[in-house]
Amino acid sequence: MINLIDLLIVAAILGFAYRGWIAGLEAASIEALELLACLSIAVMAHEAVAAFLHTGVTLALGDGVSVSWSIVLAFSLLGWGVFACIRLLAHGKPADDEDQEGDVDPLGDRVAGAIAGGFGGALFVGGALVTISMVPFLAGMKPSGDRMLLDVGKTVLRAGGQFATENHEGRSLPLWGEPPSRTSDLKARLASEPWFDTDDNGEYSDADRFRDVDGNGTFSKDLYYKDVDGDGVRRIGLVDKYVVGRWDAELISDDRSRPDLKPAVAKEPTAPKPAAAKETATPKPEVTQPPKPKEKTPPKQAKPPQPTPPTPAGSAKQPAAKTKDGKPAPDKKDAEKEAAEKRADDDF
Repeated sequence: MINLIDLLIVAAILGFAYRGWIAGLEAASIEALELLACLSIAVMAHEAVAAFLHTGVTLALGDGVSVSWSIVLAFSLLGWGVFACIRLLAHGKPADDEDQEGDVDPLGDRVAGAIAGGFGGALFVGGALVTISMVPFLAGMKPSGDRMLLDVGKTVLRAGGQFATENHEGRSLPLWGEPPSRTSDLKARLASEPWFDTDDNGEYSDADRFRDVDGNGTFSKDLYYKDVDGDGVRRIGLVDKYVVGRWDAELISDDRSRPDLKPAVAKEPTAPKPAAAKETATPKPEVTQPPKPKEKTPPKQAKPPQPTPPTPAGSAKQPAAKTKDGKPAPDKKDAEKEAAEKRADDDF
């Protein structure tokens, strides 16, 4: 949908095209190239210069000054200040018409001058939109870049981002930030689309401005992205800052851990033991126990004499008979046995 800002942008570009029609191709193209070079330098170097300026302002005035003003000042000096100096110093004098070649077609020169003038006008308006978005109290006047029909501010940022050395798969990280990823990618991190809390209620609402990173047309509270630098925080790009209208640290991205992945518990590595080394057992301390008391044995008592049982009468052995010499008499049974065993052949 076309709004008032889009109409003003188109009118400004047509005005610069008419200026190029009058000035011709040479003058219009030189002016456009000088403006492109100055704005590209401002896009790529304004953060470093802003950090230096903010340090000096903090030392002089304290911490009460917002970093946004340092960013505006740095971009204005590098972009508009350098461009103004070049125009005044190099093109302050009127050009000599004698050096102009006589065989140049006037109509062709005017048409080419109008095209170069229109390109220079788009750069001029785009640089102005970027500068306005850096001013804290003017950022709300500019509509969101994702909703503009002809957003030439992104054209200026793209032109400066072409000179960035940090790229990922052909995507400029300083310009676009870390790219979105799929949920199925286990290495993807979780954040939200960058937004600014305009009403200061701590939650996103329709009054807040956001950057549509995934291009679905609505604010995505869950945005999975590729953590290229591995710091666990999504890198905010210049386009994100420009669209939201905040160039300081107040831009919210809401980085958090993924709920669908369990955190891995890191195990401490254990050093392997050498094979030849023998474990020496540490001697255990001897536990001393108090000596046990000696047990007294009771004195032995004399056993009473036990009566011998009487022997039966039939089982008593009779004393062996003795001869007159006092020797025991031979037993009858033994004499009979010897007589039985004696044979006749034994008598010689």
